[in-house]
Amino acid sequence: MSGRLAVDLGTSKTLVADSSGRVLVDEQTAAAVNLRDGSLVAFGAAAVDLPGRAAGEIRFVRPVDHGQLQDLALTDQVAGELLRRVRRHAGRRPEVLCTVPGLASGVQRRALERSFKEAGASQVDFIEHAVAAGIGFRLEIAEPVATMVVDVGAGTTDVAVMALGGVVTKASLPLGGDDLDRAIHTMCLRSHDLVLSPSATEQVKLAIATAWPGPERKVEASGRDASNGMIRTVVLSSSEVAVAVDDTLRAILAAAVSCIVEAPPDLANDLLSRGLHLAGECGLLDGFTRRLATATGIPVHVADHPREAAVLGAARCLRDVSGGSWRGASGHSVSRPKHARP
Repeated sequence: MSGRLAVDLGTSKTLVADSSGRVLVDEQTAAAVNLRDGSLVAFGAAAVDLPGRAAGEIRFVRPVDHGQLQDLALTDQVAGELLRRVRRHAGRRPEVLCTVPGLASGVQRRALERSFKEAGASQVDFIEHAVAAGIGFRLEIAEPVATMVVDVGAGTTDVAVMALGGVVTKASLPLGGDDLDRAIHTMCLRSHDLVLSPSATEQVKLAIATAWPGPERKVEASGRDASNGMIRTVVLSSSEVAVAVDDTLRAILAAAVSCIVEAPPDLANDLLSRGLHLAGECGLLDGFTRRLATATGIPVHVADHPREAAVLGAARCLRDVSGGSWRGASGHSVSRPKHARP
């Protein structure tokens, strides 16, 4: 018997859960590809270190960038690898519900559908990140009251105000945690003439990046001198990192505010009483909840597991399905590409 799977193929993390909410795959969205024939050599954590061990033969690839598929042939192979890993739990012909950012085009959805069907899925449907995260919060989005979700992932930000099973207002941006990393990397290069590796940049972000003013903190960061290539260490402060990431944070906050402004006035009391629900990796950024609450004037609740909220919501949607109808679980939240047959 075929199982049901929720799949979140994100910019930095790929998560697959069954309909009970058990996470079966939790990997970095990273691929090692054979340069000669383009075949997938490894996916996830196993792919990260492989290129250095097979110089000249293997290249490191990120299959998804800012929520957009980068290589359709590679997507086919990634879909096949994911379904192969969970075959023991979901069978050979599982039904798949994919979370997608709000800015995902019809072309991208059809490409994902084709990839998973060629990999063995019997049916592929889609649910937007913000809606899935709302269900992951156990918000009853079908009720005649407003709820709001801000989902800030590594590559995209999705905001939605929902009521009666539908989306009232929404915003989707190709901005997220990766852009904070890029801002820190650029600041280090310009201010200190130092090139940080991706892992060193992320360590700086986790250690001292903040969205709200606070006591000054410092951290040592090592990288290559841009002038002579030698290894060098500098001391970075939380204040200079805060300046670096501020433009990205402002854009994310503006998207949240715009959804509130565009929503009907009679929903304002619902949002004030229920609060705003924050998911995604920025839910873990120091001071971000406080800044978001200040910008919107609405209390902010953070998911227990911010990075997993969307895939757990999609899994819950699968669990609530009866009679084989996806749509019955969440009103208009789940969709299928127009050309697909039921």
